[in-house]
Amino acid sequence: MKKVLAILLLSVLLLSACGAKSVFGVSSNEDNSISVTAEKGPKGSGGIGYLTVEEGDTVAAACKFNEGGKIQLRFFAGLLGSEDFPDEPAVELEVSGQDTARITIDPGEYTVAILAGSTVSGTAEVYIEKP
Repeated sequence: MKKVLAILLLSVLLLSACGAKSVFGVSSNEDNSISVTAEKGPKGSGGIGYLTVEEGDTVAAACKFNEGGKIQLRFFAGLLGSEDFPDEPAVELEVSGQDTARITIDPGEYTVAILAGSTVSGTAEVYIEKP
C-alpha cells in the first residue's frame, strides 16, 4: 500500500513539475451567457450553466478551441433540482474548433450541461442573440 501511495505521489509531483495541468471550467454570467475556459480539459470533463430564452431568441455557441477541440451542449428545460426536471435534454448541440453554432429553442429557463467531446484548450461562450 505504501509503495502504491509513493508511486501516486511521485506521479503527481512529476506532472506538476512538467506543467501538465488540466482545467475545464464553466460559469454562468449575469448577462445571461455561459463562459467555458479550458486548458487541456480532458474528454468527458463538464460543467453546468443556466440560460433564459425568450420568444424569438437564438442561442449561439462560439468556440475558440485548439484544433480538434469540441464541446457538446445539452439543453434541459427547467432548472436543475426542480421536481419536474427532465431525464433527457430538449436539444443537443455540438460545436468545435473556431466555429459558432446557432439553434432556436422554445422560450424558458434552461440548465445547460456542457461536456468536452475531446481534449480541449481555449474558450467558448454560449449566449443569446436577440431578433
